[in-house]
Amino acid sequence: MNEEVEIKVALKNPEEVEARLKEIAKFVKEKEQKDEYFTPKHEDFFALNPPVEYLRVRHEDGKDELHYNFLHFDDKKELLKTDEYEVPVGNPEMMSLILSKLDMINKVTVTKHRKTYDYKGFEVCLDFIKELGHYIEVEAKKFDNVGKAKEECYAILDELGADWDEIPLELRGYPIMVLAKQGEDVS
Repeated sequence: MNEEVEIKVALKNPEEVEARLKEIAKFVKEKEQKDEYFTPKHEDFFALNPPVEYLRVRHEDGKDELHYNFLHFDDKKELLKTDEYEVPVGNPEMMSLILSKLDMINKVTVTKHRKTYDYKGFEVCLDFIKELGHYIEVEAKKFDNVGKAKEECYAILDELGADWDEIPLELRGYPIMVLAKQGEDVS
């Protein structure tokens, strides 16, 4: 299991931020991801606002994995941290069939182009979501204090000269934003 503290915001100046990252950060990798989010028919994970768990099959560069994420929120519904459980899947079509036999449906698919950088021990990801547009994530993988880690993530946005918009609490997470754009009630 991995734990992370992250912030995710809509990015209005992706070209400028990428140029700055190229100057001051270490490029790690570029990848395409297709995430298929599943939920039980009888207990829609997306019915809770915000959702506290996700189950997805991730397709990335010829590699497939099953991910289960459990999210921890404070009393104001601000995300504190995420517990991530991941396992390789040798046959994603069979995995999807097994999930459907367990009465689960593919609720939403998110297609992402991601460029990842390492900056001061933080993972900085420039995301282009096919269904939504440009975003940036800053993730702390090692932390002692959640609040301090979040402050450091926001400070990195400032250092990068990011022009950004906060994502409303009720729309946190790419799958929720895609569902909302598709006209689903996510409130």
